[in-house]
Amino acid sequence: MNLSQNILFLVDLSLPLKDPIVIFLIILSVTLFSPLLLGKLRIPGIIGMIIAGVLLGPHGLGVLSNDASISLFGKVGLLYIMFLAGLEVDMNDFKRSRNKSLSFGAATFLILSRPEIS
Repeated sequence: MNLSQNILFLVDLSLPLKDPIVIFLIILSVTLFSPLLLGKLRIPGIIGMIIAGVLLGPHGLGVLSNDASISLFGKVGLLYIMFLAGLEVDMNDFKRSRNKSLSFGAATFLILSRPEIS
């Protein structure tokens, strides 16, 4: 028996996947390759990640279940989306509508930070 056969016995590949390393590998692969593949079709990368999440999730192919690791990666994904949105902000437009932007941001923070909502 060679090394590759020994490694396969150590990893449980039954669906839904439960090994955090395999889950991380799949999520990392989706994060890297879905924007590249769908970028060739002129579809935004974030849409590719959403489609991949739907396909791999419990209501799609059932490769990944909704557990704590998926919840953590989902929160990291939201932070990534917010980061990308921040990169798209034009500072000149933001300075022109500074009061409206800050009021909207503060209201959003206050409303969404309530414990009943989250």
